This record gives sequence, structure tokens and C-alpha cells, in this order.
Amino acid sequence: MFTEPVKEIMTRDVVTVTPETPISKAIGIMEENGFHHLIVVDKKDDKEEYYLISIRDLLLASSVQEEVRTLMYKPHYIHEDTPVLDAVCEMLESGQRAAPIVNDEGKLVGIITDYDIMARAARSKIMKDTKITKIMTRNVITINENDSIGKARALMRDNNIGRLVVVDNEGNPVGMVTEVDIIKKIYKPKRRMTYGEVKGEKVPRMGQPVKLIMNTPLITVDVDASAADAARVMQEYDIRGVPVVKGKSLKGIVTRLDIIKYIADLKKGAMIEVEIHGMLDPEVKDLAERIIATEVKKMVKQAGKIHWIKINIKKDRDKGGVPYYRITTYVKTPNKLYVGEGRPKASLPNKLEAEGEDIAYISEHERWEFIDILKESLDSVLRQLEADFDKYHPKHIGKEIKEQLYEEYVPEEYTKENENREQNEEK
Repeated sequence: MFTEPVKEIMTRDVVTVTPETPISKAIGIMEENGFHHLIVVDKKDDKEEYYLISIRDLLLASSVQEEVRTLMYKPHYIHEDTPVLDAVCEMLESGQRAAPIVNDEGKLVGIITDYDIMARAARSKIMKDTKITKIMTRNVITINENDSIGKARALMRDNNIGRLVVVDNEGNPVGMVTEVDIIKKIYKPKRRMTYGEVKGEKVPRMGQPVKLIMNTPLITVDVDASAADAARVMQEYDIRGVPVVKGKSLKGIVTRLDIIKYIADLKKGAMIEVEIHGMLDPEVKDLAERIIATEVKKMVKQAGKIHWIKINIKKDRDKGGVPYYRITTYVKTPNKLYVGEGRPKASLPNKLEAEGEDIAYISEHERWEFIDILKESLDSVLRQLEADFDKYHPKHIGKEIKEQLYEEYVPEEYTKENENREQNEEK
């Protein structure tokens, strides 16, 4: 699941500029190559420093004759051997949509952008098995095609978004307008607009209808599409957001950032803290910790989302004073509390008769099999997870899809049915 090193999906042929490059030239390079970011290489005393510039910042510059040094910024670097999943998280945490990729010597070897991530997501099995409805924004902010460009700009600013779906008078989506469209076509137009005379009166550019600058035809994905489908469309058409439709009706919108956040959430879902009450047997502590880590990974793959895991280790002594362990594992998913227990088992052939009663005793070998008891406790939970998953989603499922959130496959009736039982189990 996005475990390959980032160098396998990065763009290797990096186009760079220097700090002295005029903004006009940098914009030209970006538009010619379809870039949203450029790396700036600053050489000082045989040492290279790397910076980033974005087309949005350049388009807002007061003068295109300025040098890019006035708008470049020091970005977060990512090492070439970083797993893709970790690289996505680093980009998200740094607030960047692109990052320079460096080797062990700190030399530039490539660049990773949200475009590259979309290309990778489009091939991902788990993204193919993730419904678009799971990650899309449902309450879409729209604008009528006859509303002004100024209103579109205000809506984007007030809602902190970079694009609006344009609808006709019937509410059907007909186009898309982005912040960059407004900057390029209104603030920094290559040629002055000639539209806008209404009854002999000239209309200011920001008062023009948004339909004059919107992008058409509108590129969409169907409501039954997968997250991988949306990623492929955004990568193929080099767009940052795609409306989700059912027929002509607008149902939602998905952006590159939505997909990046979802990928990052996959890692968060796999990072489970295990709370241990009691002591691991000191003689097998290292082995026990490795077993716990391995079994927890299996549980996450099976359940998808786990809230917490607790392991309760109780050390008792039998009537003869010989110690033995009982281990109980508690696993909380969004829908259920699972409990697995491991305890010494009586040896059936070995029974003593005392005062007319059968007394089963535990062999010394079984008393000290701490690892077997631990594995039994963990495996009991895993079997329950597998049984519930197969019960409510019986079709053949690949391993990766099981990493998705468990609640997606559990019917609502099942959740309600077990609500009271779950509360009692937690008590």
C-alpha cells in the first residue's frame, strides 16, 4: 500500500530556474509545460540550495519583470528512499503540493507533486476499491453562470477554496472556474477583454458573468466511480478538482487534496497504540513484542479502522504454587468490541481423582507456554474479525481492500443490533 520508495514515482527530469530568472520567463516555462511549481536552484560556493515557486504566487506579483527570488520559499525536502505513503504525509504536514527529492548527499534528483501522486493513486488497488462517495465533499459551493466574476472570487475567498462549480438556471453543472482562471484572465490577462457592453454601458471586468471565463466542457466522474477513477481523471486532464454527478445532477466534488488526505489517513489508521496491562514474561519479552506487532498489523488489514487495543496479562498460581498466565486481548473497532482470551488448557489424559471429584491439572509445559497463550489470545480476535468481515461482505476480497474502514462493509442494522451488547462488553 504505497510502500515503494518515492523515487519510483517522482518526476526525474526536473526543470529548474535560478533566483535571477524574471517572473515572466518562469510563468512562460510553467504554462508551456503545464507546471504549477518550479524548483529554483541557488548555487553558492559550490553548494546548491533549493527553493520552490508556485504559479499562483507568480501571477499575483506586482511586476512580471521582478526576479523569482522575491517570491521563492524554502521548501521541505523529501529523501528519495522515503516510502510514498510517508512522503504524502510529509507533504500534507508541510502544506506543500510539491517537494524536491534529494539523495543521501542532499543533491536534487527529482520532484514529487500532487500530479505524480494522482498517477500513483490511479493504479492503486485500494483506491480502486474505495468508492468516490467515501471521500467526496457533498455540500458543494456553486455559482450561477450569470453571476459575476467578482462574486466567484468572493465565494472562493470566504470559503477558502480554489474552485467553484458553475451551474445553469436549472442547477445543472455546466463548467468550472478556478482562482487561477481569475488571476490569469482578469488580473493578468494577455489581452484586454472586449466583452461586457450592456445597453451601451461598459461593465467592469470583475462584473462580467463568470460563464465568460469558466472551463467547458465540464469534466466529471459518475457517483458510482472509485477514488482511483477520480485520480486518473485529474491526472489525465491535469485538473485539481472534479465534480461527482449522477446523470445531470451534482452530487459532490473531489479534489487532489481530498485524495491526498485520504491516503494519509490510511497510514493513521495503521498506527495503533497497544496498551499492555501487566508484564510480559521477561524471558520472551522481545519475541512477544514482535508477535504483538505482527498480529496487530493483521488486525488492521482485516478491520481497516481500529480505535484501540488493550492486552491484559494476569499471572496466577495454581494450588501447587506454580505460576501460569491468562491473557485477554480487547480490540475496539468503530462497530464492536472484540475480546479474545488465551489461557492454559487442562491435559485431558491427566486426571486425578480426589474425594470423588475429577481434578484436571495443568502440565508444567503448558503453564510456562506464555507465547502460545499470547498467540491464542490475539488469534482469537483475528478469527472473530475475519468471521464478521466474511459474514457481512462475503465476496472474494483482495488483501488491500481489507485495509479500508471496516464500517463501510457492516450494515447499519448490525451496528444497532450490537450497540447494547457492545456497551455491556465495554463495562
